[in-house]
Amino acid sequence: LIVNVGYHDTSVICVYEGMIILQSYQTVELGTHAHLMAIQRMISEAGTVKVGEESKKASELYGELELSVLEDIRARCCFCGERPAELENSSFTESGVNTAHRAADMMYPMSDGHHLVLSGKVRERSIEVLYDGDGEDNSIATLVLDSLLKCPIDCRVELSSRILVIGGGSMLAGFDHRLKQELQALLLHPRFSKLTAGKLKFYKPNYFRNTMSWTGGAIMGSVEHLHDRYISRDFYNAKGSATLPNWSSLAPQLKDSYQSSGTPARRSSTPLRDF
Repeated sequence: LIVNVGYHDTSVICVYEGMIILQSYQTVELGTHAHLMAIQRMISEAGTVKVGEESKKASELYGELELSVLEDIRARCCFCGERPAELENSSFTESGVNTAHRAADMMYPMSDGHHLVLSGKVRERSIEVLYDGDGEDNSIATLVLDSLLKCPIDCRVELSSRILVIGGGSMLAGFDHRLKQELQALLLHPRFSKLTAGKLKFYKPNYFRNTMSWTGGAIMGSVEHLHDRYISRDFYNAKGSATLPNWSSLAPQLKDSYQSSGTPARRSSTPLRDF
């Protein structure tokens, strides 16, 4: 089960025995950008700046911070804290932004020599935006369980024990642990009462998460015997994007396309099958 936390959105899809389960694809507009906007909002509401011995409001001194500054704050100062204890007996749609935190305040140096005071709340709880949902009860955690519900019932236990989280949005300390806590809590909710999941286990990627998709594509493109899974540059240049085949049933369409273009069809070592 692959969870890709990107910049603008998060997507989930399941792969079973080398085949993509297309109906399991789920997406929600929650990702790194949403987290950055949450950091900006929290700093604007209560952030302060140390100017000598005085403290001034960050919103009055800087207004909205540049995106590059927000990204640096996220990478250097923020992390995923434990699931708030206040949410244990509440609805899964309740926000955890205003719950208790354990992180200490931190001084972030600005380019003008002043220091922005990042509260522990900003550092630890700004990430809650990814778990609060998008206003329609959809969050990163619900996305995973909804994807499992779309899979055949005999695949769910195995898929839930093989979760791979990728994407630059997941490169925060404690991300996997927090996601696991959210999934365990949601499994007790009536919305997912019919879901029989196994023990939740997460893979540890062998590459940096923000380059996993590109690395996988490069590896797949270099394997010569997977001709039914990709098209060549020459074929694309000759046919154009309008003739891209249906990726869920690529082999027969490629065969017809290659034959109609006068190019010998390449034999597939493993036939594709549809879900």
